[in-house]
This record gives sequence, C-alpha cells and structure tokens, in this order.
Amino acid sequence: MKDPENSKRPKNNFNDFIRYSSLAFEMIAIMGIGVFIGYLIDHWLKLSFPAFMLGLMILSVVAAIYHAIKNFLK
Repeated sequence: MKDPENSKRPKNNFNDFIRYSSLAFEMIAIMGIGVFIGYLIDHWLKLSFPAFMLGLMILSVVAAIYHAIKNFLK
C-alpha cells in the first residue's frame, strides 16, 4: 500500500515553488515600478541627478521586503 504522506509530498513542494516564485515576481514588479516612476519624475523635472529615482528605489525595496515578510507570516 502507498503511504498517503509520500504521495502528497511532491504536490506540496510544487505548491511551495509556485508560492515563492510568484512572491519573487511580485517583489521585482514592486521595485521595477518604483524605479520607473522615479525615472519619469526625474525626466519630467529635467534633473541632472536622479534623486527621485534613487529615493523611490530605496522606498520600493523596503516596500517589497515588507510585502515578502507579510506573505511569509501567513
């Protein structure tokens, strides 16, 4: 007879893979959107130093880490 725990193990591993890979894509999207908006603001204001891009980059990294921790605790 098959052990019910062993038959469910690969499916759980696949679900974990999908969960964590989707979390990685969400983090990349958050950071990418933050950098892009910062770039647009810097370009619109014609700034020589990319202040908004750097500021929103840091803010988006913090937001992505917060989002990841919030999802890990679920």
